[in-house]
Amino acid sequence: MQRGRDMGQQHPGWQGNQNQPPGGFPQGPYPPQGQYPQQQWYQPPAGPPPQKPKNKKFWLWLAPLLVVVVAAAVVVPIVLTSGSDPAPARAGGPEQPASKSWQVHLDRPEHEKGLGSWEVGDTVVVAHEGAITAFAKGDGKQAWRTPAPEGGKFCGAGTRVVGDQLPVAYGKELTEQKDPVCQFAAVLNVKTGQLGWQQPFDAPQGSSPSKPTGAALEIMGDVVVLAQKYGTVGLDLATGQRRWVKPVVKPTGGDSGSSAIMGMRPGKQSLVVSLSGFISDPAITFATLDPATGTLSQGVDYTSKDSSQRFATPRLLSADPPVALVNRGVEDAVYIVMDDKFDKVGTIDAGHPGTAESLAGDGAGVDAVDNRQPGRRFLISGGLFVTVTAIPLNGTNKLVAYDIASGAKKWERPLADGKAIMPLAVEGDSVVVLVSPATPSGDQRIARFSLADGAPGPVETYPLATPSGGAPITQDFQYFWHDGRLWALRGPSNEHDFDAFSLGK
Repeated sequence: MQRGRDMGQQHPGWQGNQNQPPGGFPQGPYPPQGQYPQQQWYQPPAGPPPQKPKNKKFWLWLAPLLVVVVAAAVVVPIVLTSGSDPAPARAGGPEQPASKSWQVHLDRPEHEKGLGSWEVGDTVVVAHEGAITAFAKGDGKQAWRTPAPEGGKFCGAGTRVVGDQLPVAYGKELTEQKDPVCQFAAVLNVKTGQLGWQQPFDAPQGSSPSKPTGAALEIMGDVVVLAQKYGTVGLDLATGQRRWVKPVVKPTGGDSGSSAIMGMRPGKQSLVVSLSGFISDPAITFATLDPATGTLSQGVDYTSKDSSQRFATPRLLSADPPVALVNRGVEDAVYIVMDDKFDKVGTIDAGHPGTAESLAGDGAGVDAVDNRQPGRRFLISGGLFVTVTAIPLNGTNKLVAYDIASGAKKWERPLADGKAIMPLAVEGDSVVVLVSPATPSGDQRIARFSLADGAPGPVETYPLATPSGGAPITQDFQYFWHDGRLWALRGPSNEHDFDAFSLGK
């Protein structure tokens, strides 16, 4: 039964040129508190870039060898407050034990995109278009590297690992822009780096002449489910043989044949999908997909009575609970938080992408095109939606929390001397946040803020500099945090920056 919802293209965050070297800004004081800086561009560092070691696929720096770059974690009082609350965040206790930090730089092609990352046992794994690579969590040494088959490029990967297996998609043919034509699926053993079966999937695309350059894939039970714009496919997990093929038809009716899946993520019993259509279609839709048959059901439409506020491009960022970032009109975006029946729990106004106060996400290290599934910069805890405002390359931003039920801002915490990259976790009554320097160089910080009101708490400081002397562009990474340790894996390539690093105890 159709259930409509009257509510009112995800745009990348304000990032600037992400392939420029870190630490190359013109020097000078960063803007005073409360003044949002104008966008600035990185400039090449003086002198030639550091030479790559011969006969090496990657560079590895270890903390014991570069004491200047990575030092022991020290709990220090750091001012991370708003103008209305000048009290600094102070931490007591002894100094932390020596850091186990490490950094790695890979030799990657220019403009290579990221597809996702995973924590697997004692390794962290990252997928780029050219290869998927695993690093030891303890020291950053490369455990294995698997290039895309037959000289092609990877173009999609599952959001989770199931039984040491990760579904991936790749293309052998490249477009004029050197993007892969996404046509093949495979399963990757993330313990060994070995690819299993490899099969063309041939998702139906109706009358569309385009060649998709991405796909969403997930393992559910004994099926690999693949979604690619106008079609879905189910492949046997053990053999790769096709079990079913379905064109996308909106389950709520009124489908003109133009509906396409925008996002797909694994739910508790089935897959959660978001659908959108052409301008003539009245709504965006959320539904479940049965992995055994490919049937779409339990659909709910969300519409706006105001045609100027028409919804489009529902980026599905979470399935438990379902959360989507949706374009509203031509300039704004909104987060929709739902229950497991897709009834609205709350909405958070994400503002106008590209402005200082915007909450609209940027993919968090993933180039979210053609069903490639983006990362996110929020967490949900205690009825609050905690996230960050737009991240400038040079300057400061805010950590903010919204009451989900009302959509009202609960609190905000401007950072006087840093930029909040993302909330990492809730530990006790505190939100753990990665805070990077507001200037071209400086320390990385793991800061804690009260979940109830945003009051600043203890801060741990970790010096970290790239070979060019600047701080890494930390908004280009995906993160894993637990037990006082952070692992970071870069998405888009940058020859001057790290591709992976770890900070912590």
